[in-house]
Amino acid sequence: MMLLYREKIRQTLNSRHKLEFHINHKPLDKDTMNKKIFIETLEVLKKIEDRRDFMEDEIGLDMTTYEDKFMQVIENLFRLAFNDSKVALIKLYLYELVPDKEWDGTITVEEKEKEKQVKFKTPTDVWKVLKKLEDK
Repeated sequence: MMLLYREKIRQTLNSRHKLEFHINHKPLDKDTMNKKIFIETLEVLKKIEDRRDFMEDEIGLDMTTYEDKFMQVIENLFRLAFNDSKVALIKLYLYELVPDKEWDGTITVEEKEKEKQVKFKTPTDVWKVLKKLEDK
């Protein structure tokens, strides 16, 4: 697969520039990969929550009992990677905070012994908050 991409890039560059060059593939570093996986996971979990709410509201089918065991496994995996306060923030984002008229998409965190408002509306925002807490 990577070879196919390299060849396409090579053809494109050769068609525009008659230069010699080498194409190297550099894998993502661990932190970038962890961020990508974390964001993707939160996005999927949000979609699962939205689907569960839709099924309950529109169809009258409550999937909570069925999904509880799966969510327990996912939360346990979060606990393997994050401490209790970070898991609490993840759960806050997933299950409690809903961007609407009443919530502006920010939370208050303590940074350098001062309270600070930070964005907490997207999985990327959640990742940034967790990384800031890690630096403490």
